[in-house]
Amino acid sequence: MREDEAKFYGVSAEFATPEALLAAVQDLRQRGMGLLDTFSPLPIPGMGTALGVRGPTLGYIALAAVLLGGFGCFGMIVYATIWGYDFMIAGRPVFSWPYYIVPSFASAMALGAIAVFVGMLFLDRLPRLNHPVFNIDGIEGVTQDRLFLLVEARSDDFDTEAVEEVLAHLPIRPLRIQRVPR
Repeated sequence: MREDEAKFYGVSAEFATPEALLAAVQDLRQRGMGLLDTFSPLPIPGMGTALGVRGPTLGYIALAAVLLGGFGCFGMIVYATIWGYDFMIAGRPVFSWPYYIVPSFASAMALGAIAVFVGMLFLDRLPRLNHPVFNIDGIEGVTQDRLFLLVEARSDDFDTEAVEEVLAHLPIRPLRIQRVPR
C-alpha cells in the first residue's frame, strides 16, 4: 500500500438495486479485489454466500457456555454433596440428582446469556464509537433505501485506482464511487 493510500479505509460504491449490488459483489469477489462488505436496509438473498460469510459463530459460543454452566454446576453440587460435605439430610440418598436440576439449569442459562452478550460484543468488535464507514457520503440513507458496497484497503497490495476502474466498468454501473477516508 502506498503512502497516499494509507489514509484511505477503502473504496465505496452506491447502487440503485439489490440485484446490481449482488452482481457487483460476485464480480469483485471473483477478481479477488479485497475484503468486501455491503450495507443495505433489508437482507438480500444470496448476499451471504456472495460475500463468503462464515456460519453463525455465536450459536456455538452459546452452546458451549450453556453446557459448561449446566454440567459445571451439576458437577460442583455432586462433589459438594457426595465427597465434600456428605451429610445425611432427611433420610434422602447421598446422590439425589433431581434436586440438582433446577440450580444446574439456572446456572446454564445465566452463563449462556453472559457468553452471548460478551461474544456478541467481541465478534462485532464493540464498543467502537466511530467507524470509517460513517465517512461515506450518504451512508445515513442506508437505513431507508440506499445500497452500498465497500472494498476495504487492508492489504499492502491494495490498488485504489484498480478497484475504482473495475467498479466503473461493471455491467450495471454504480450511482457513485468514492474513496472512504479513515
